[in-house]
Amino acid sequence: MAGLTITFLALMVRGSVFERFLSPDRPSDRAIIGYLELAKSGHASSMDLANLGVLILEKGFPADAIDYLQAALKLDKHNYEAAYRLGLVLQREGRDREATRYYKKTLKERPGYAQARFMLALAEERCGQREAAIYDYAKAYRYAPELANPFKNPLVYDSNLQTEATLRHYNEAVRTSTLKVTEIDPAAIRRMMEALPSPKPEPGEAGAAAQAAPEAKPKPGSAATPPAGAAKGAAPEAAAPPAADAASHRLDVRPPSPRQGRQVQRPRPPEPTPTPEPASVEPTPTPEPEPESPAPNAEPAPEEPKPNPEPAPDEPKPTPAPTR
Repeated sequence: MAGLTITFLALMVRGSVFERFLSPDRPSDRAIIGYLELAKSGHASSMDLANLGVLILEKGFPADAIDYLQAALKLDKHNYEAAYRLGLVLQREGRDREATRYYKKTLKERPGYAQARFMLALAEERCGQREAAIYDYAKAYRYAPELANPFKNPLVYDSNLQTEATLRHYNEAVRTSTLKVTEIDPAAIRRMMEALPSPKPEPGEAGAAAQAAPEAKPKPGSAATPPAGAAKGAAPEAAAPPAADAASHRLDVRPPSPRQGRQVQRPRPPEPTPTPEPASVEPTPTPEPEPESPAPNAEPAPEEPKPNPEPAPDEPKPTPAPTR
């Protein structure tokens, strides 16, 4: 900031020469006066100083214009427009080698700036850099072909390398135009998309999908389906206990039917183990009272007469087998 302040002070001292020729009655002079007030107050931006340099150049003071353009670049080194204008002023003053430096700085910030590329080629041609100038001419015509038209760009008449530059541009244009990329068949793209395998679900999603899937209907003849001759009111038999884990993870190896694509049977998730119910506590049986023993002096109770059994009918006795 200190160096920039010193630069502004030097510019104001030198600018006192052209400030004598400023008139508020002319619009361009009023613009210069406004930019000068911003510069003196320290509120001028990099672009303000670049515009001030162009206005001073049009006023006829190229040295002061160069100073203000350099101050604009010190304030913002990425201001490619200030660098391009500074290169134009230097090239206008015949300082082509210095102009190439600022043109390259402009193209570093903005590679597709065709006008800066053309002016760089023109400065290189004046400096004797033939191959670099032809290369930059052709590259400028690639970005903006109208620059090769002398009716739109009279600076073409100042160049002696336009024949080579135009031929190189023509060769590049013809080569790139003939190498066309064939269009892709939409039907082929659709078939390729259909042939791609479906994405595999993550381990966490497989269990959730199995739980969210509806229960399969029992096939006729299975254990869950009652037989045809069973009574409607009869209670269903208890389900068979689940098979071992190895049996539950068997895969269906039957060949797929021709109408239905091959389906891979995924292993069933293990069934949850039933939690055993707590054992019920049986009540402790109450001991029965023992019969009281008879007193020693008590007389025995008379026995009741037993009824006489009725005679059984005569049963035929078995005949013994004759001995041999």
